[in-house]
Amino acid sequence: MSEAAKPERTKTEHRLEKSIELNASPDQVWNALTNPTELVKWFPLEARLTPGLGGKYFISWGPAWEGQGEIIAWEPGKRFGWKNPIGTVEFIIESRAGKTILRLVQSSFLSGEDWENEWSASTDYGWGFMLLSLQWIFERHPGAVRQVRWPRQTSGLSREETYARLLHASGIFQADANAILHAGAPYNATTTTGQNFSGHVEFLKPLRGFCISIRELNDALFWLTIEGTADKIDAQIWLSAFNVAESELDSFAQQWSQRLREIFSQ
Repeated sequence: MSEAAKPERTKTEHRLEKSIELNASPDQVWNALTNPTELVKWFPLEARLTPGLGGKYFISWGPAWEGQGEIIAWEPGKRFGWKNPIGTVEFIIESRAGKTILRLVQSSFLSGEDWENEWSASTDYGWGFMLLSLQWIFERHPGAVRQVRWPRQTSGLSREETYARLLHASGIFQADANAILHAGAPYNATTTTGQNFSGHVEFLKPLRGFCISIRELNDALFWLTIEGTADKIDAQIWLSAFNVAESELDSFAQQWSQRLREIFSQ
C-alpha cells in the first residue's frame, strides 16, 4: 500500500500534568509566565508575546526548536494558556499558605507514531527541568539574568548505548555516575574534563539523563538530556548559570563540546 493510500491513524488525547511550589506571589509567577524578559530567565532562549486572549505566543531555542501559538487563556494572576497544532498548554496559578502552586496541564492529540511517542516522553522530561528552572530563579537567583551554554553531540548510537556511555566511568565523571548520583541527595564528583563538582542531584531519569546543581558555578544547573529517535540520538548538556564570568562559561562550553566529541568517537 502506498503512503498516500494508508489510512490516517486515529488520534487520542495524551494529558500531561505537573505542579510545583514556588516561593513567589501569584503576580510574580504571572509575570514570569507572560513577560518575555522574564520568560527567558527560565524557559526559552527567545520569547515574544502579544498580551490578551487571542494574542500570539512565540518561543525559540534556535531555528530547529521554535514554535508559536494562540493565547486561549488570559486571567492575570490566575490562568494562562495557549494552543498550537499539536494541542494546548495551560498554567493554573493558586495561592497557598504564603506560597504559589503552579499547575501545568498539557493536552496533545497523538496517533502513536514513533516520533510522537518520543516527542511526548521528551516533553514530559523537559517540563520537569523547565519548572525546576522557574523554582530555581525565585529561590536561588531572584532578579538574575540566566546565562546558557548548550554543548551537544550526535552520538550515532541507540538511546541505551548513549546513556550508558555518558554515565559509566570515564564518561561524564571519572567514576560511574550510577554509583555517585542519587535523586534528592548531595553529590561530589570529578568530571572527565578535570573539574570538581559538588551540589545536589535534583532528578535522575534512566535513559533520559539527570539534573544536578553545581556549587562551584554559583549554584548553576547542569542538565543532561538525551534526545531523538533511532540513529539520530543527541547527547545534550544544558547549563543554566547566574552571575558567572562569561569567560568561565565559554571555557565550560568548549571543554564539554570537546568531551562529548571524544566520548562518541571511541
